[in-house]
Amino acid sequence: MAAKTESYDRATEVKQFDDSKIGVKGLVDSGVTTIPRFFIHSPDTLSDIRRPNSTTQPDPDVIPIVDLSGVDSDLLRPTIVEKIARASRELGFFQIVNHGIGVEVLERVIGAIKGFHEQPTEVKARFYRRDMKTGVSFFSNVDLFQSKAASWRDTLQVRLGPTLPELDEIPEICRHEVVEWNQHVTKLGELLMGLLCEGLGVEKERLKELTFLDSKVMVAHYYPYCPQSDLTVESRLIQTPER
Repeated sequence: MAAKTESYDRATEVKQFDDSKIGVKGLVDSGVTTIPRFFIHSPDTLSDIRRPNSTTQPDPDVIPIVDLSGVDSDLLRPTIVEKIARASRELGFFQIVNHGIGVEVLERVIGAIKGFHEQPTEVKARFYRRDMKTGVSFFSNVDLFQSKAASWRDTLQVRLGPTLPELDEIPEICRHEVVEWNQHVTKLGELLMGLLCEGLGVEKERLKELTFLDSKVMVAHYYPYCPQSDLTVESRLIQTPER
């Protein structure tokens, strides 16, 4: 007689994990040596991610790099405007360097977010939710209940616009850094919107007036140690901030 196939109720296991409010880091802290089944990806998926070929991976040189260091120069600004306008028309993406946000600011906010994720589970649990009613939510995998397999990561999400959440709703360990980060990126966003307006040939404040700057969200991922990293996806991008 053939052996019975093991039954697996993914929906129940996922719900139990989400209801626990511990996140992936909580699993690690609990001492797990095997990852829950819903984190396991198919061999085909893992193969495509870890052994990319030239036909599936974009050329990194395709993404235009725009240097903002001369943005206040009457001589250099038109060139910057044209680079941004062309990249927006032809590709829809561009990378900016020399944007005026210091490396020390980036390091402070990254360190504070890391500090939040490395707090005890019971401290983080009060922020664990999937809605953004308070403007702040901590969760594991935004598509946890819809995806075929989850990724090994936790996320802290903070609504930055049109207004910040109540300060008491932002975790104390990263509150100052999030507020500081919002001030910097708001200023940078206004600069970029102005440059885009110049490229479009419209008034400099037009996109701001249309509230294009209002919907800002900080999404801060955290990738803890995984005891079976060969079975799951730890999607991350590590970059050295440009000065």
